[in-house]
Amino acid sequence: MQRWTRKLSVLLLSIAFLSSCAHTSNKAENNAIPTDPTNGPATATTNVTGDGNAPAPTLESFHLQEDKPSNDKVSEFDEIPSEVNPLVEKWIGYFQGKGRGHMERYLARSARYEKLMKKVLRDNKLPEDLFYIALIESGFSARATSHASAVGYWQFIRGTGKRYGLEINKFVDERRDPEIATQAAADYFKALYSMFGSWYLSMASYNVGEGKVKREMNRLDTRDFWEIAKKKRLPRETVNYIPKYLAARLIAKDPDKYGFGEIDYLPPIEFDTVKLTEPLNLRIMSEKMSLNYEDFKALNPKFKGEIATLSNKVLSIRIPVGTTDAAKLAANESKVDKVEFVADAGDTQEYRIRRGDSLYTIARKFRTTVAYLRDLNDIPRKKRLKVGSRISVPDRTSRVSKSNYKTPAPSTATVSSADSKVENKTSASPTMATGTASAEKTEATLSVQDGISKFYIVQSGDSLFSIAMKYNTTVDSLKKLNAIRRGRILKVGAKIRLPADVSDNKDDQQTKKNQNSQDSTQKKINKGKRQIAVARNSAAKNLVSVKAKSKKAAKKTYHIVRRGENLEKIADRYSIDVADIRSKNKIRNSSKILVGQRIMIPTVN
Repeated sequence: MQRWTRKLSVLLLSIAFLSSCAHTSNKAENNAIPTDPTNGPATATTNVTGDGNAPAPTLESFHLQEDKPSNDKVSEFDEIPSEVNPLVEKWIGYFQGKGRGHMERYLARSARYEKLMKKVLRDNKLPEDLFYIALIESGFSARATSHASAVGYWQFIRGTGKRYGLEINKFVDERRDPEIATQAAADYFKALYSMFGSWYLSMASYNVGEGKVKREMNRLDTRDFWEIAKKKRLPRETVNYIPKYLAARLIAKDPDKYGFGEIDYLPPIEFDTVKLTEPLNLRIMSEKMSLNYEDFKALNPKFKGEIATLSNKVLSIRIPVGTTDAAKLAANESKVDKVEFVADAGDTQEYRIRRGDSLYTIARKFRTTVAYLRDLNDIPRKKRLKVGSRISVPDRTSRVSKSNYKTPAPSTATVSSADSKVENKTSASPTMATGTASAEKTEATLSVQDGISKFYIVQSGDSLFSIAMKYNTTVDSLKKLNAIRRGRILKVGAKIRLPADVSDNKDDQQTKKNQNSQDSTQKKINKGKRQIAVARNSAAKNLVSVKAKSKKAAKKTYHIVRRGENLEKIADRYSIDVADIRSKNKIRNSSKILVGQRIMIPTVN
């Protein structure tokens, strides 16, 4: 009787939990798995309910001296197995070679969050080694975003994040919070392990969705991840997900063994918390407390801009340890009467919508992503841009000229309510285009001289170690020369003073190139004149045929539907209206276009 009862429980759990993982969008094809779990299993923590309204628990404080984990086993689950095979070795080689820069940044950041995240995992009776999932998911970047608009350290999509109690709105995104998001990930992993009883299958489900993994497990009648992977029934990204995790865990646990002994680790995070009853401006509060705003914001990354709003009539602000009294006084002087989104000054600028603009064209113009623009301005997917309205876009003013550039006043976003997505997540893979962590694209690296001193302009992803390697100097020399304390984060655009005797081969090469270009300029001008004469003669002959071809192409412009596309994306690509495409192709239901279908694009006059 017990056996049948257990089977029935498993069946009911499977039906209730068929859904996709934290990364998978529910906008895919008709056979896609639903986005969220519809119900947590019996073993999931009781704070997460089916309505998704229960907030995740938070720590009132976190002090390093008080965090003393016991040597006794606290996990109620099996430990995550360790295995080395050719796939794992391939990823180790990648991180030691082409992906070394990524791994160095991830390891440096990991020290900041390791103690905090592992405490949350221990409190949930989970193996601490789940911490390294965040390493391969986001590289411990709060702003990491995947192609499916999964955000934050643990890469939750909006729906799944809300299901596990994360607050996501115009002002707040708790997917960016290292503690609260880890609690949500712990709840999710409990549910996955209760379903599969295997950490490898649970991790694969976290990547591709539990529905897909369960179907392949039943189809092949096996619970062995490697057997399923060998049959190539899972996406290539998922097949590589487990060996990537195992490789990253091996390196992170013994960096010296794998050649990562010179990492400049960030100091671990610790904090106290003050409870307030009115919204406030974080920038003003940091100034009142004589704190660096970026450091203060790093303690409270869930707030999207300068304004911190109430949640359930309470505002919890993390502060440096031992500053409670000063924080309360500063908070009292930092209240805001009007709650409105204020982007961090210097990060954004205003852009006025022009005729023909779309989020896609604006994203390309400002070297960002549609997901980031939606998140920054809280723009719903179905909302159309209104000509003349203003939105916030990344400030691409040259980093070098910042000192001569007056930063505009912080702008207020004018478009309301929507999906939250953040910055791009870059690919890092020897065999596929899968994302791990992320970094914004920045201006080109520059070396500048001021008098006899030589400086380096910091770009995204730089560390003291990488700068020292580039200029054949040492980290200690850079620290002493610039009075940099250990653990201090380099700010993009900052000027780093270099030792007087350093040299960069690129500078010498550039000088030679400039000299050669001056010598050859006149030759190019003369050659250009001859080419212009020839071109004029041939242009007249080609004009008639070019016009004929253009006219023919304009009459017959087609688009072949690719996987993941919909009419909105296609319309954005050709800068036309969705209604025109539907009318031209007699499409009644926009959701029923098929991959491979040929769609006629109306001519734009």
